[in-house]
Amino acid sequence: MITDPHKQLLDDCLSGHSTALEDLIKIFQPKIFSLALKFLWEPDDASDATQEILIKVITHLGSFRKEAKLSTWIYRIATNHLINAKKKINNLKQLRFRQVEKQLSLHNQNQDQNSNSSNLPFLIYNIQMACTNAMLLCLSKNYRIAYILGEVFRVSSDEGAWILNIENDLYRKRLSRARFQMEEFLGKQCSLASSNNPCKCNNRIRYMEKKGKIQSYLEYSKILESSGKWTVTSVLYPEIKKIRKVAEIYKNIPNLEPKNETLIKIQNLLTNNSLQILID
Repeated sequence: MITDPHKQLLDDCLSGHSTALEDLIKIFQPKIFSLALKFLWEPDDASDATQEILIKVITHLGSFRKEAKLSTWIYRIATNHLINAKKKINNLKQLRFRQVEKQLSLHNQNQDQNSNSSNLPFLIYNIQMACTNAMLLCLSKNYRIAYILGEVFRVSSDEGAWILNIENDLYRKRLSRARFQMEEFLGKQCSLASSNNPCKCNNRIRYMEKKGKIQSYLEYSKILESSGKWTVTSVLYPEIKKIRKVAEIYKNIPNLEPKNETLIKIQNLLTNNSLQILID
């Protein structure tokens, strides 16, 4: 029998308790957004996907057969949506490790790119977040989602296989290959993975600002900062003199949150009875 910490919440939702669905949203919205951000990279795309996923969860809650934990079932809905939604995002192209390596090498030669920003540590920290998340785009979508589930969310191989609706052996193979590729690349390129690597973040500030690749991350980080939730964890500082597993970097990146408007939109839909649980 599956022990589910969210069983009572599920029962309350299905019984029509007025605040239960809002509680479900508040619990799972940050988790879904984190998953979407690491898969899609762009915060606004991740925020839109989070809203769409939550609507799917709510409207299909009545069809949940409890063959897994509620959280595992929600991750299945989320991953299916993200894998399919990726095809609809025209500006999202899979990167290649060689392509990124070449770009990092070019920018590493430009030592005069430092920004005049008075908030340089905050800016560099966001560049670290944006760049490390971008590295995930170098993985194929199947490897990427397996890596995020297994290494970042730490789901078991049984759960990961169920979420992706594949055999356990295939899930473990995908995770192993994704882990190897990320360790192989970041272990040689990024100072966050090894202090033997020179830090390139400072040299990419002008490039990231000019291309507009950092603005959305800064916007979401400032929302956290203004709410008092922003924290800087020491694991992301390259001065730490050790070689760490790449997964540690992703597990210690601050959890950005979707804008409040996402939650407000869904709450309004619930208030107006535009969203209903489908009971099969």
